[in-house]
Amino acid sequence: MFDTASVYKHVPKVFGTLAFIVNPIFVYLIFTEKTAKLGNYRYVLLYFAVFNLVYSIANVTIPIIMKKLNRLTDRMSRKTSNLQMDLLRALIVQTVIPIFISFLPCVISFFSPAFNFELGRPMNYVEVIALGAFAFCDPVAIVICLPVFRKRVMCREKQSKADNVPKTMETVVA
Repeated sequence: MFDTASVYKHVPKVFGTLAFIVNPIFVYLIFTEKTAKLGNYRYVLLYFAVFNLVYSIANVTIPIIMKKLNRLTDRMSRKTSNLQMDLLRALIVQTVIPIFISFLPCVISFFSPAFNFELGRPMNYVEVIALGAFAFCDPVAIVICLPVFRKRVMCREKQSKADNVPKTMETVVA
């Protein structure tokens, strides 16, 4: 039987090792080639080589970090676990907002001529508004997603602090 877990465990390590062998050789070839042949394309190739190395490092180290974090979750308090879930929701919202508010209108206007669909001049204004709206929507969504900020904005923090004030003899008698 084919074990997919071992493939997921070992294949990134193998390719990460191969990337650390091939990419430095690739960088050496880029810098030893005459500039007239490659021109400014040399920097694009260099960028790809560096990105490949960084990606390989992340691909090898992230499973190790995740394994350590999974061991810590057993000792994590309920409050910390809830905070982690709230932060995960906020991260998902921060990922979805740019896709729908900024990216989607631009993609629609970019591909509409390919499908012979006339959007007209108002689409230009929609794109500008959408790109400007992102700067507003992103922090508002985070405030709504995280209970710490939401309570402060909705003024519930002051009420809960007032409820937690210990009662003294004067307030009890009065």
